[in-house]
Amino acid sequence: MESVFQEAQLLGGQNTRTFYDYCKSHEVAGGVPQPFWTGFPLCDINRAITPDILHQLYQGVLKHLISWCQRILTPEQLDQHICCLPPGYGLERKNMVKILLGCLVGSIPSKGVAAVTALLDFIYIAQYPSHNTETLDLLEDALKCFHKHRDYFIATGVCEDFHIPKFHSLLHYSESIKLFGASNHRDEFPQMICWLSRREKIAKFEEHQMSSQVLNADGPTEQETPPRKTLPISIAKTPNFPGCDLSFIHNKHDVPDFKFYLKQYLNCFMEKPIGQCLLDCTPLSFTKEENDLVKTTSKSSKYPQGCFDTVVVVINDEAETTGLKGIF
Repeated sequence: MESVFQEAQLLGGQNTRTFYDYCKSHEVAGGVPQPFWTGFPLCDINRAITPDILHQLYQGVLKHLISWCQRILTPEQLDQHICCLPPGYGLERKNMVKILLGCLVGSIPSKGVAAVTALLDFIYIAQYPSHNTETLDLLEDALKCFHKHRDYFIATGVCEDFHIPKFHSLLHYSESIKLFGASNHRDEFPQMICWLSRREKIAKFEEHQMSSQVLNADGPTEQETPPRKTLPISIAKTPNFPGCDLSFIHNKHDVPDFKFYLKQYLNCFMEKPIGQCLLDCTPLSFTKEENDLVKTTSKSSKYPQGCFDTVVVVINDEAETTGLKGIF
């Protein structure tokens, strides 16, 4: 790309139109003949383009992928497979990620399924709210798997090459997350203040508990230091929102894991504590939890292939570490 810019500058000189036409003929955007970073040799403009889930993955990579699948199966055949799924309204391209693989298995070779699976894995892993070394390894493994099987799309003739900028951006996701983090850096100060405020309240409450325990003891020994005086703390005797569902607590107080830790806490008082594997599936006795239903519709004139729900089954504890919560 840099060589195209240099050639366009030599050819066009001060003529902006010539510069633009030359770049366009080489499939390079030429709207800025003199970029702002010119003259800054230590500036790496590539690092200024950080991961963008919406425009790079959903509006870019996934858009190409769906187009290729339509050419492999024909749009009518892909639509027929989608119609076999439960009907939905107001769906966006983002929802296609959830069902695309199920529409392809059995209709394309295993090499193509592996390539599609790797791309979908990359899209989902890239959306994790936080990352560590393990999740970044999963991200890079998914990309390696795609590069291993991507020649399937070239062999079928749906694309000539992968010189596509938004596919190239996938190579920089892991490095960019390590350098700049996975935050969108929007409204970061209110988020930081909220987090610090909560930590201070927790620390203050713990200090109050420790002081109360010391005061209730027989009294300090000679070796012990008398507890220092703390400001009085008041706790409401009645809740502000009584009789609310756990979902209300999740949203109102921004504690999505409240239910999980509540189960763990109550489980400590059980005569026979429930194992961790079964604890997640065990409903709380004082809440009304809806049962998940798997719906199926037999073949008919309206649904020639039938209509079946997609079920994701957790087969071991390891699968829980890379769960799908917040994505489906």
